[in-house]
Amino acid sequence: MTSKEKVQVAVYDAPAVQAGNCACGCGGHHHHEGADPLAGAHLELQTRALALTLEAAFPGKVEVEYINVLKDPRGPRLPQTPLLCSLAYPTPLVYINGQGRFAGSLPVERIREEVKKILEG
Repeated sequence: MTSKEKVQVAVYDAPAVQAGNCACGCGGHHHHEGADPLAGAHLELQTRALALTLEAAFPGKVEVEYINVLKDPRGPRLPQTPLLCSLAYPTPLVYINGQGRFAGSLPVERIREEVKKILEG
């Protein structure tokens, strides 16, 4: 790994904002009615905290991105969008360097350990 490359951590989320607003074209029929409208905001803040934690542990070596597939313009083209909209995997999906690593939570310590292994590898 060269000094210019960074470990990429992407957190893909699909908070059920409103029925009919799903990028997969489902019309919202499989999303929970009355879902917490702040769920996406909470996860986005958790992702920012993760970014700060990883930056403190590995200064300048990690890039963290939060992607709401329902609002991001790339959403319809992302392979993670149908995965999230099918409910096959719980949100969020955490990818490290393009590989799916975690689903259903944001395990900060485990992500930090994975990043450390990559940087030491």
